[in-house]
Amino acid sequence: MPNIDEIAKICKVSKTTVSRVLNNHPYVSEEKRKKILDVIKELDYSPNSLARHLRTNKTRTIAISIPSIDHPFFSQLTKGISNQAFDQGYKVLIYQTFYKKEIELETINLLKNKEIDGVILCSLENEWSTLEPYLAYGPILLCNEYHESAPIPIICYDEFKATYIAVKHLIQRGHTNIGFCFDTFYSQAQAERMKGFSLALKEENLLVHTEWIFDRAFDIKDGFNIFKKLDGMAEKPTAIFTGSDQVAAGIIKEAISRNYHVPKDLAVIGFDNQLICQVTTPTITSIGIPIFELGRKSVQKILENIQHDENIEREVIQLPFELIIREST
Repeated sequence: MPNIDEIAKICKVSKTTVSRVLNNHPYVSEEKRKKILDVIKELDYSPNSLARHLRTNKTRTIAISIPSIDHPFFSQLTKGISNQAFDQGYKVLIYQTFYKKEIELETINLLKNKEIDGVILCSLENEWSTLEPYLAYGPILLCNEYHESAPIPIICYDEFKATYIAVKHLIQRGHTNIGFCFDTFYSQAQAERMKGFSLALKEENLLVHTEWIFDRAFDIKDGFNIFKKLDGMAEKPTAIFTGSDQVAAGIIKEAISRNYHVPKDLAVIGFDNQLICQVTTPTITSIGIPIFELGRKSVQKILENIQHDENIEREVIQLPFELIIREST
């Protein structure tokens, strides 16, 4: 079987130049690139999966970007994505963005460099206008995220309605002073939650108290800190929509350590219905969503574009959710 040395010798170029062509790197003239590819084809050179890549222009690899792999939600979502990709004969590259714009752009650049066939964004760190030009290089899909105008497939659930129903549940329990937590202010999915929260209060002629709205709420530690802020307020909410089971668990733990009764003194509602909801005391009321299925559906949809070279079009697919009532409300 021929090797890179032989290809370089036949083409009268360096091994580095051959390697650059194999990896689709720049800085190789079109004349040299064509000559090298012709020789590779003639010799049926197959170093590994690169040969198939050259023949089909497909890597059979997709990339996903998530904020953090150690968050239970994104861990389960990644499992669903990886499971479906494996079933379809695809590999998955996992990029943790840590909510940083530059890391998300690194992921997208893999598409531009032809190192992957498509990208699934499980959060959105950059403005869509920054990302949209990359559609020229391949399909991009939003999963667990939302954008009001992005011309791509979006696999999600109704954040607005889920939050509306959760807050209505708190109101039906007799609460009129309700707080709200969210992670990042630039997320349109979080904006939809805020709309649902506001409408539920407005319909009951209740006020949105800005001092009871907390951002950067991601995990249990953030829940601790949020409760400490609440405890120091002269006027406190009697219920809080946390937007996260991890945050809810942190709030409950800290509240109980300070002799609060949950839900009598403070009702708490989470989001995602993670297993932690069932092991805290009290157990946590939460919005249940099919996280694993969310990942699988995302892969199925993006592979339609990749395998059939279909034009990318906007399509919003919303999976069902349910309010699961437990002891915290």
